Amino acid sequence: MFPYGKKMIAAIACALTFASFAPFQSAHAAGMSASDQAALAGYWSPVLYQDVGANPEADIPVPVNFDGDWSALNSWDNIGNYAKGSSLPLNPSVYWSLVETETHYYISYDFFYAAHDPKGSLGDHENDMEGIMLTIRKAGTEKEDGTTVTNPNGEIELVLMPRHAKLGMYAPASGASYEPGLDTVYYDDTFTVENHATGKHIPVYSAQNDEYYTESEGDFGHALKPYNGGGAKGDTGYVFQWGGAGSAAGNMNASDNWEAKLGDFDDSKRMNYQLIPLETSLWPLRNDFTLNLWSSYGTFLGDDGKDNAANTPWGWSFEGYRDLGSGRMLYDPAGFVDALFDGLGQFSTVYLTNPYSG
Repeated sequence: MFPYGKKMIAAIACALTFASFAPFQSAHAAGMSASDQAALAGYWSPVLYQDVGANPEADIPVPVNFDGDWSALNSWDNIGNYAKGSSLPLNPSVYWSLVETETHYYISYDFFYAAHDPKGSLGDHENDMEGIMLTIRKAGTEKEDGTTVTNPNGEIELVLMPRHAKLGMYAPASGASYEPGLDTVYYDDTFTVENHATGKHIPVYSAQNDEYYTESEGDFGHALKPYNGGGAKGDTGYVFQWGGAGSAAGNMNASDNWEAKLGDFDDSKRMNYQLIPLETSLWPLRNDFTLNLWSSYGTFLGDDGKDNAANTPWGWSFEGYRDLGSGRMLYDPAGFVDALFDGLGQFSTVYLTNPYSG
């Protein structure tokens, strides 16, 4: 069994700020502060290229309680109240979580949608949560090739993106990558990183609902993959990003943003999303079955389309890797990566910051 360091975070800073992080020194280093976690989550936050279809409000990532309550049984019913022309605020939002070992940060970004509604009927279900996980080597640690990371905020070595219960695996477009450790492990593609004043950001594509669930590339129902510059289907998409410390989140129902920001992934029209810490928002409710939120641990209630078909990160497991356990990418990401890959270089499974281990 892997040893876990359990550090409960009292609060997350309202304004995200940059920080530099000390190089790896010893197994007894303290876990990260709440403000340092938030700053690192902002620094590595993705740029989201969100395709939208005929009902774009259901293609916008929002908080689970976007409608003012924690019921998952009315998400599909209520999202239409926030469509174009509404005076209600609809704020693009991204959940983040961070786990730290002696050698790596594992930062996840999760996107919640009120409905998974591709064309046809077999793929419909209320609620939808998709996400990505970045494996980031810490400054001062040695890679497999013998070089040492010098960027104080680390270096991305791997990105995992679940796609409809399958696990997409992506290597850096430049630089060394891990070696597959199992016969079933292979890289789907590569990812790139944009450099901005706010940090380093991976461009990520999210598919629209308005596509058949049998679409050949699997690009339906908010499936995620690295964005390759191919544009939005029908020239109808939005680009969302974190705007930096102290920036305000956008509102789809303000300033005619539904039309003004719509385009063929026009980077000049980027809108800000808000970053929400998973640890202090949704995670504390995980065992509260007095709410109309869960059908079981890690699974949302839902009664439109297929019942109870959407999972949270602590309920995720993946085709071909079920034996690694549900939720392991969240609560034991180092063990998860270690089980899938070889050639990891200096690699520790000793956790310094892990609020999801218990």
